Amino acid sequence: MPNLEPIALDILVHDCTALAPFLVDLASGERRGFCTEQDGFSEVVSEILTNQAALGDIAGITKSDFESFQQSNSRVAMIDAHLPALKKLVEVMEETRALEDDKRQRQVNAFAVAIERRARTTRNESLLAKYEKTRKYRSALAMKGLKTRKKKLAEAAQAESQATPAEG
Repeated sequence: MPNLEPIALDILVHDCTALAPFLVDLASGERRGFCTEQDGFSEVVSEILTNQAALGDIAGITKSDFESFQQSNSRVAMIDAHLPALKKLVEVMEETRALEDDKRQRQVNAFAVAIERRARTTRNESLLAKYEKTRKYRSALAMKGLKTRKKKLAEAAQAESQATPAEG
């Protein structure tokens, strides 16, 4: 039984307006080849920040490159501050959608059963025609479930036969 307690309002309202000037929406696949943070990166950031004033010019780290680096660090930190709440919100939305979808799928199934029962008891065949798509949909779901169960049984039987050594 799902937990149906109300969700805290603070995760439902999340303002990311401050991030708008630099947020981007990349096309699918555009992140391919991007470098990502690895273990030890925070130590690298600390080292660069510590040494920049005295050694940055000597090391070849220009002022504009360093400022750009600091800006990226700041932006990543701002995004990281928002991500946990946003991920939780997405999780809650997906789980709620799944629950509501399950509920409506079960309702359609019950409607189809009721329609068929009513058509049978009242001898009103026109009901079957008027709800043909509903009844087909319900039957398709049942057939899909049956097909999946048969496939899993066949896979289990095959795995069992492969696990049993052949007698010879």
